[in-house]
Amino acid sequence: MDLLVDWRDAHGAIHGDRVVAEVNGEGWDGRLKARVLEIKGRGDIPLPGTLQKQPWGWRVVPLEPRLAQIISVPPTDLAEDGELVSVKLDADPEAKQLRGTVVARLGKKTDLKIENKLTAALFNLRTAFPDAVMNELAPFPTSIPDEWIQGREDLRETLTCTVDPPTAKDFDDAISLEILPKSEGGGWLLGVHIADVSHYVAEGGPLDEEARLRGTSVYFPDEAIPMIPERLSGDLCSLREGVDRLTMTAWMTLSPELEVVETRLSESVIRSAKRLTYDEVKEACIDLSSRKRADLGDGLCTLLDEALVLSRQLTQKRLGRGAMNLDTEEAEFIFDEEGRPVDARRYPRHDAHRMIEEFMLLANETVARFFTRKKIPAIYRIHDEPDALKLEIFAEVARTFGLLKPKETPTPEHLNAMLDKIRGGPLEAMINTLLLRSLKKAEYNVDNIGHSGLALQDYLHFTSPIRRYPDLIVHRLLRKVLRGQTLPEGLHSQLAVLAKGASDCEQKATEAERENDKWKACLLMKARIGQRFKGRIQGFSAKVMFVTLESPFVEVGVPLAALGGNFWVDEHRTKATGQRGMVVLTIGDAVEVEITTVDEDLRRVSAWVTEAKAQDAHGKPFQFVPMLAAPAVLREGDLEKPKARRETRVGGERSRREATPKGRPPKKARVPGAKSREASPKPPKGSVRGTGKRKGR
Repeated sequence: MDLLVDWRDAHGAIHGDRVVAEVNGEGWDGRLKARVLEIKGRGDIPLPGTLQKQPWGWRVVPLEPRLAQIISVPPTDLAEDGELVSVKLDADPEAKQLRGTVVARLGKKTDLKIENKLTAALFNLRTAFPDAVMNELAPFPTSIPDEWIQGREDLRETLTCTVDPPTAKDFDDAISLEILPKSEGGGWLLGVHIADVSHYVAEGGPLDEEARLRGTSVYFPDEAIPMIPERLSGDLCSLREGVDRLTMTAWMTLSPELEVVETRLSESVIRSAKRLTYDEVKEACIDLSSRKRADLGDGLCTLLDEALVLSRQLTQKRLGRGAMNLDTEEAEFIFDEEGRPVDARRYPRHDAHRMIEEFMLLANETVARFFTRKKIPAIYRIHDEPDALKLEIFAEVARTFGLLKPKETPTPEHLNAMLDKIRGGPLEAMINTLLLRSLKKAEYNVDNIGHSGLALQDYLHFTSPIRRYPDLIVHRLLRKVLRGQTLPEGLHSQLAVLAKGASDCEQKATEAERENDKWKACLLMKARIGQRFKGRIQGFSAKVMFVTLESPFVEVGVPLAALGGNFWVDEHRTKATGQRGMVVLTIGDAVEVEITTVDEDLRRVSAWVTEAKAQDAHGKPFQFVPMLAAPAVLREGDLEKPKARRETRVGGERSRREATPKGRPPKKARVPGAKSREASPKPPKGSVRGTGKRKGR
C-alpha cells in the first residue's frame, strides 16, 4: 500500500529513507495520507550522480529528481571532476548535510549508451549475474540429450514456427495449427509451444533466486537487461530455427463457433521450422507477395493464412464479450551504426501482431482455467473492475468531445464503439491514455478475481517464462501436476509473497523503460534545438502542455507561461484557456513548436508554440500565434503530474538546470477582436502583456 506524504509532513525525510509513518487522513481521491514519525535510516542503494570539485571540497549532484539535496563526499581516486559516479549515503538520518562515499565510476556523459547504465543505477536494476548463477549454468550441454526427451511428447515433425520482432534475440513461443476435417465436426487444433525454462532453473537454486529478485526482463530501445543469463535466454531456451528445444505445450481444440471444446497440456520437444518476423508474415499473407510465399513454402503459408483467419475471428469474439480494445502508441527508436538515436517513429502494428497476441491470450486463459478447475493455487494475472467515480469522470470528458451521448453510460460496448470511432484520428492517443488512467492496474495475485480488461474470469501468464518470473512459477507448478507430484504445504501463502514481489518488479521495470525512452528522446532532440516540428497536444499538467511530435515521434513540454495571457487548465486536464477566455487549446489540437532546451538531467525536452489550431470563447476555430511570456524551459517544479495519477512528488526547482532558450519567438499574437494598442490585466511576473481589452474601452 502507498501512503501520500505531504512535504510539510516529511519532517526531514528524503527520497529512499526508511521511515515510520502514521495515517492521518484521506485525500480527495480516496488515497490515504500520512505523516512521518521517525526516520529509521537512509536507503542503502547507491545513487548515481555527477561528481564535482568545489573550492571547499568534493560533492555529488544526484541525478534523481526527487532528491534535491547536494551530497558532500570525501576526495576519491575512482573518478574525476565532472564524471558520473555511484555514491552511497551515510547512514545518519540526523545529519543536516547529506554525506556519502563514492563507490564506483559510471562513466562520462558523452559515453555511448551511458543513459542505459544510469537508468539501471537510478532504478537499482540488477545488471550482472553472480558467479554462483554462472557456475550453475556451466554443466548444461549445448544440445538436448536423449534422456531429457524421454517421456515428452515428440513434436519435432509437427510444423511449428516462431513470429517475433526483427530485433528479438530470444524466442519463447511457437505456434502450430491444424484444420480439423468437417467429418469430425470441423474447427481447428491450435498448439502454443512455450520454452520450458523451468527444466533448467532448479527451484531454490542461485539461478532461481536471481530470477526472483529481477522479476522480469527490462527492455530499453537498444539494450535488454535479461531476467535469466544470455546462455539460457538467447540459446538453450530460445526456440531457434531447426534446433531441438524443450517446451511446454497447450493444445486447444476449437469448434467452428470458436468454443474451446477440449484442452490438453503436455511436456514436449519441438523443432521450429522457421523463424519469422511480423513484417514477413504481413508481406506473405496480408500483402500476398508471390516471391515471399514461394520463399516460405506452401505448408507454412497455409498455416499462416489459416492462423490469420482464426485470430481475426478470436478478436471479434473477445470484443463481443466486452473486452477492452485499447491500442496504445509506442515509440520505436532508430539508431545509426554507432548506436546513437537518429529518429523515432510510431511502432507499426498490424494483423500479424494481433494474431500472435490472440493465440497467447487463449493459451494463458486455457492454463488458468486448468488450475481453477483443479482448485490448485497459482499466480493469476488479475485486473479489478474500474473505479466508478474515475470512469464517470472519463465519461464526462468523452461527452465534451461528443464521443458519448449525454445519457450514455461507459459500458464496455459503448467504450469499444467509441474507440473504434476515434481509431487513427487525432483524439486516439489522448482518449486511450485517459481511459487507461481511469482503469485499475493489472497485477499478479494468488486470489483469482478475474481480468476485467479482457473480460475473463480465469487468466494468468504462461507464455513468456524467459522474461517473466510468474510464468516460470506457473510452468513449475504445471509440471508437478502433470507428473502427479505432491504440492508443498502452504503453497497459497508462498505464491502470495511471490506475486507481490513480481508486481513490484514489473512496476519498477516499467518506470525504468519509460525513463530510458525519455533519455533517448533527449539525445535525439539535443541536435534539433531551434528547429520547428508539427505535433498534437497530448495532455496538460497544472503548468505544462505536453505535445507529441509527428516526426520524430517524441513528447515535448511547453510551459503554459510561454503562451502568454495567463493560461489556466481545467479540472479534467483536457484544455487550457487564456487571454481572458479568448483562446482555448484542447487535447488533440494541432500545433507547431520550436525546440528551445534539452535537459538530460530531468529527461525533458522544452519547446514553445509558434502557432496552434485553437478556438475562441464561442468555439470558433482560428489560428493562434502566441507571444513569448516566459523562458520556455521546463523546471522540475513545473512537472507536477495530474492528481489522478498515483505518483508521489518530492523536490523543487533547481536553478542549476535553467538555460537561456535559443531562437526568437513570434512577434505578434493574432487573436479575434484584439487591437494593437489594447493591453490585458497585469500578467504574471516575468510575462509579456497579452491582448485583452482595458476596462472602459
